[in-house]
Order: sequence, then structure tokens, then C-alpha cells
Amino acid sequence: MSDNPTRETSVARKIIRNTFFNIIGRLWGILAALLLTPYIIERIGIERYGIWAITGVVTGYFGLLDFGIGTSFVKYMAEHYTIRDFRKINEVVNTGFVFYSVVAVLIILPAYYLVGPLVSVFNIPHDLRGEAEFVFLLGIILFAVSGAMSPFAAVQGGLQRMDITNKAAIGVSAAGIIGTVAFLEAGWGLPGLMINNAIMLAVSSIVNICIAFRILPELKFNPMLSSPDMFRRLAGFGVRMQIARIASMVSVNMDKLLIGYFLSIGLVAFYQLGSSIVEKTKSVALLFLSALVPAFSEIDASGGREKLIEGYLRGTKYLALISVPLFVFVIISAPQIMKVWMGDGYEKSAWIIRIIGAGWLCAVLAGVRGAVVQAIARPGMEMRAGLVAVALNLPLSIIFITHFGFMGVAFGTLIALFFSAVYGFVTLHREIRLPLRRFRETSVITAAAVCITAALPVYGLTPVLSEFAGGQGRMTGLVLFIAQAVLFFGVYLAALLYIRPLNHTDVMLLAGDRLPAVRRMMARFSK
Repeated sequence: MSDNPTRETSVARKIIRNTFFNIIGRLWGILAALLLTPYIIERIGIERYGIWAITGVVTGYFGLLDFGIGTSFVKYMAEHYTIRDFRKINEVVNTGFVFYSVVAVLIILPAYYLVGPLVSVFNIPHDLRGEAEFVFLLGIILFAVSGAMSPFAAVQGGLQRMDITNKAAIGVSAAGIIGTVAFLEAGWGLPGLMINNAIMLAVSSIVNICIAFRILPELKFNPMLSSPDMFRRLAGFGVRMQIARIASMVSVNMDKLLIGYFLSIGLVAFYQLGSSIVEKTKSVALLFLSALVPAFSEIDASGGREKLIEGYLRGTKYLALISVPLFVFVIISAPQIMKVWMGDGYEKSAWIIRIIGAGWLCAVLAGVRGAVVQAIARPGMEMRAGLVAVALNLPLSIIFITHFGFMGVAFGTLIALFFSAVYGFVTLHREIRLPLRRFRETSVITAAAVCITAALPVYGLTPVLSEFAGGQGRMTGLVLFIAQAVLFFGVYLAALLYIRPLNHTDVMLLAGDRLPAVRRMMARFSK
């Protein structure tokens, strides 16, 4: 039993509240992206969309110059807020601002001279290179400036106020959608998209700064409050987390760079479309993880290591029961998803969904493990798991793309993500002295077995359903997609009702006394 049930319940409530608002914010973002992408491609073309995808990759790699400092903001703000040490919180914010301001200058100046050679590396048509150089340079500038603003945005996460974060994000996103349409309809094309991003960065920065001072009246903006000791603390944590961040970036972005270098910029767009579906699936599955890092940090700061282990097992169980069926269904229905979303001719993107989707499922299942590692300040473990991914991903992707072409590059990512996740689980269990046999409590194996059972009839009946739907257009794809969803999730939920993977504690943590209807529904899945 918990030594402090009130604290346990409070932390659980924070996680649930923040997850609820994360769901709203993430679903809004996914819906906006799914609706905008076909419109953007129609207006700028497949090659310019490939340039847009490569721009995001390049700007992200410039961000590696920050030593991973930004990854430590939320953890240390949550930790210091737990004990109401506002002086340290001010040190975190001002140290982060000063550091990122210096980094911005160091990034922007050389970027001006490097953007031309960068563009020449990729197979970009000559008549598009001017546009590419403009969006590359402006994208790098915006990325650098956003870093200086990130400590203020992190205040919301550190205080576990994801409700505010998502409300603000939805408002800024809505304005961004209007701006996107306005710039494209005015004929500004690819440069207009990046100018719109610049405007949205200014708006979101002002909003986040105002929110930070509103929810934390003790916050003070004074660069003189920056502290070398705090910088060393942030950097000590961040540098090791940076390796894990590099691994994630390699897994997400390196394939696009290799396709752009070895094949063509047009194929980058097909890869981007497939990987974006996987990213959206991943973001839905990981909705509650952003709420776990500050919550776990609060538990660890209070000396609750046993409760942290229990949180890891329960969190991974909930994650598995949600993410495994979600990924398996997306992998099965990839052709229908691409047909409904983009129309015919995107079979390459469907195969990308299936290949890297399997790899990212492994990485997602390790998500709670990553939150625990950050909370107990053991970033070296995440670093080593990241090194496994990097050591495998890059050479395998190069070998496979040169031998098997477009599809081959994705298999390198799949293999790297699988072995990195396995290594991460083993090392965490060794660190916290948790026998690997207790991994069965996470329900990962149970969820996988149930999903295989649910997938077999869907996979077998898809040809029959396709013939019954008739036709070849998007509406046919939509009908088939809905039929697959009903069959798959119907079988999955029926199996869970039989297995009953939850217990009374799970029901009370997830629903509590204030949600009787939800509690009654969830009780059907508990023993």
C-alpha cells in the first residue's frame, strides 16, 4: 500500500487530467494535418512537398547543437516546484534563455553561408533551388529562435498544466491553418508556408510567455539569474539524453536524407506521407507520456521509488492495451488509409507505414520506461539505448537502400528500433532490480496475442470486403476501412472482456469516484 494515498491519488489525477487535454490537443493537430496535407500538395506539388519535408529534417539536425539542454527543463521545473523552490525554477528559465540565445547566434550566422551547399547535396531540380535555399535558411532561423522561447513554454509542463498547453496550442494552430490557406491562395507557395510559420512562432512565443507569468507569479525574467551551476546540472542531464534524441531523429529523419541523396526528392514525399501516418499513430499512443515525466519526477523527489516502479508497470500496461491494437490496425489497413487520405497512386507510402510502423510500435512500448529513466535522472541508460539504435540504423539503412531501393531503407529503421527497445527494457529492469519476469504485468504480450487473433479475420476477409464494397475510388476505400475497423476492434474488445486485464486499483485510478459511468464501463474489463 502507499505510504501517502493522498499524494498517490493526486498524482494519478494530474496524469489523467493532463492526458485528457493531451488527447484533445493531439487529435486536433492530427485532424488539421490530415486535412491540410492533400491541400498543400495540390497547391505546391509533390517535389516542393519533398523540399518541405527535407527542410524539417535539416532544421532539426541544427538543433543538436543545444547539448540536449531543453530535454531537462520540464524535469527540473517539476522537481523544484514540488518543494516550492522558486529560486531554482528562475535559474532554470533564465539559464535556458541565455544559453539558447547564444546558440541561436551560433546557428544563424554559419547557416547563411552553409545553406547553398546543403541544398546542392540533394537531388533538387535546378529551378527549385532558390525556393529551397529560402525555406532552408528561414527554417533554421525559426528553429534557433524557438529554442530561446522554449523555457517559458516548459513552465506549463513543469507545473503539470497540459490543459493550458493544449488550449493555447489549438488556438495558435487554428490561426496557422487560416494563414496557410491565405498564403497558398495568394500564390506565395512554398516560401509562404515558411513565412506563415514565422508569424505563428511570434504569436505562440508571446502566448507562452504570458501564460508562464500568469500561472507562476514567482517567475522572474532576468538573465542575471542564470547560473553556471544550473547550466552544468541541465547539461549533465541533457547531454546524455541528447544521444537518445539523436537516435530518435536518425530513426525519424535519416531515411528521408538517404532517399533524397541516393534516389530522388520526389520519393522523399512518398516516404514523408507514409511516415507521417506512423507519426500520428505514435502521437496518439503516447498521449499520456508527456504527463508522466513531471508526475514521476514528483514521485521520485518525494522518495517514492516503489511507487515509481508500480507506476512503470501500470503505465506500460495501459500503453500496451492502447498502442498495440492501434498500430496493428494501422499496419493492416495501410492501403485503405492512403487511398482515403490521398487517393490512388500512393502504394509506396502504404508499404512505408507497414514497415516502420512495426518498428515504432516497439519504440512506443518503451515510452513509459523512458519517462522513468528521466524521472530518476539516469539519462545514461537512455543514451546507451539510443547508441544501439544509431549504431544499427545508419549502416543498415545505407546497405538496404543501395541493394533494395526505396523500401529497403525502412527495414534498417525497423531493425534498429526493435533492438534498441529490447536493450532499453533489459537495462531498466537491471537498474531498478526488477525481475524481467514481472514484465508480464505490463500486458504487452497479452495485447500482442489478442491483436494477432483480431488481425487474422480482418486480413483474411479484406478481399471479400473489398469485392463486396465494389469500385476503386476513395469512397470504396472508406467503406472498407470502416468495415475493417469495426471487425478488428470488435474482436479486440470482446477478447479483453473475456481476459479482463484490469483490476480494481486500475479502475479507481483511471475513473475514480467522480466518474461513476466510466468506472462502471471499465469494471467490465477488470477481474
